[in-house]
Amino acid sequence: MLLELAGLSASIEGVTVLRDIDLSVAESEIVGIVGRNGAGKTSTFRSVMGLQTIQGGSISFDGEDITERETHERKRLGIGFAPEDRRLISNLTARENIEMALWGTDDGTTSVDDRLAVVLEVFPDMDAFLDQPAGKLSGGQQQMVTVSRALVADPNLVMLDEPFEGLAPSIKRDLSESMSTVREDLGTSVLIAESQISQISDFVDRLYVIERGNIIAETDDPATVSDDEELMEVISGG
Repeated sequence: MLLELAGLSASIEGVTVLRDIDLSVAESEIVGIVGRNGAGKTSTFRSVMGLQTIQGGSISFDGEDITERETHERKRLGIGFAPEDRRLISNLTARENIEMALWGTDDGTTSVDDRLAVVLEVFPDMDAFLDQPAGKLSGGQQQMVTVSRALVADPNLVMLDEPFEGLAPSIKRDLSESMSTVREDLGTSVLIAESQISQISDFVDRLYVIERGNIIAETDDPATVSDDEELMEVISGG
């Protein structure tokens, strides 16, 4: 497995937010994690990135235990992260925000322009606003920049936290279609979190359902979740 969480528990300021999580992502796989707001999706991602206090269990990446590794080390090992709140610097251009992800990663073999060209294959429309300040971009444009920043360093795994939140239907469609490019053309595995299963059911290989910090279901057929009234009520917070 590329990424494996085994019995992972985590806390925020002493409050347990994840309980005995078992989750995995294989190479060239797109895995979804779905749950209502506050169910534990972001805490799972932050734990993988070393931004959460781990109470128990382990995190392995590409066969290496990274439970105690620093966040910058995890990035260098090949984990990209596009957070829900985007965290773009508004007075820097889209290009500059993306290039920030390359600071300290230059191996002398690939130029910044070459790496930008790769993410432009995923989001060709981004070429039109690369030199505009991020703060003046639309929500959909900002999301393209956020995902591109996570992809530009050529990670083995990219984690996307609620990437469809607040986007227009046409932008959602474009972003969904880009997932196959990320996997097939870039060779990058994807772990994607969403509160609405309909946003990701068409392209994920496997799906986890999380509630109150627990994985309560796992399937390779998202339709089984969509057809389960009890699970859908949990996901919707009903």
